[in-house]
Amino acid sequence: MTSPALSCQPLDTPALLRKRLRQQRRQLPARQQRQAETAILNCLRQQPCLRLGVSKGNERRIGLYAPAFGEVPTGRIANWLRQRGFQVYLPEIRRQHLRWQRLRQHWPLSRRIRHRWGMIEVKGQRPLQTAQLHILILPLLAFDQSGNRLGMGGGFYDRALAHLPVYPWRLGLAYDFQRVATLPVQPWDQGLDAVVTPESSWQFRRKQRSHA
Repeated sequence: MTSPALSCQPLDTPALLRKRLRQQRRQLPARQQRQAETAILNCLRQQPCLRLGVSKGNERRIGLYAPAFGEVPTGRIANWLRQRGFQVYLPEIRRQHLRWQRLRQHWPLSRRIRHRWGMIEVKGQRPLQTAQLHILILPLLAFDQSGNRLGMGGGFYDRALAHLPVYPWRLGLAYDFQRVATLPVQPWDQGLDAVVTPESSWQFRRKQRSHA
């Protein structure tokens, strides 16, 4: 069953929409968050670029967020991806830019730190650039029917995806209430190739050249 899109109110500026959806997301009980991850994981198992796994000698690198602000949990997703042979990378912030450190342990994470802006990071010596990822699984606060994404406002993912020669395939994870009818779009905003929620999934057409 597909939930209806949330109709943005005339006074719903990006700032107000962020505030409202952040509050709604943070109020979700832990049980409902876990149920959402289970439903989304079942859908990811059917995604062609994920369900086949990785053959020996064929590297496939996936960027994945660690939830810190009420986002859809990703622990079970990370473990499943690693079991399928994918190399999973988590973001870290270096000089206002995202870099990617490989996840080398089973979730839950024992060695992690929280950035001063709240993001959870793992540390390593040789981070990847975003262009080296084949797939990027992104958090979001809202998405619309055209695949536009509203993030937390820091612009980290938009900057990381700007002006790349080859783009990772971009998959957003969200709760169903985060779908809105239309989002305002700025020239620097980076859209999504697909979104998966507990109840539905969407594919969007993008013109950029992609690994996937």
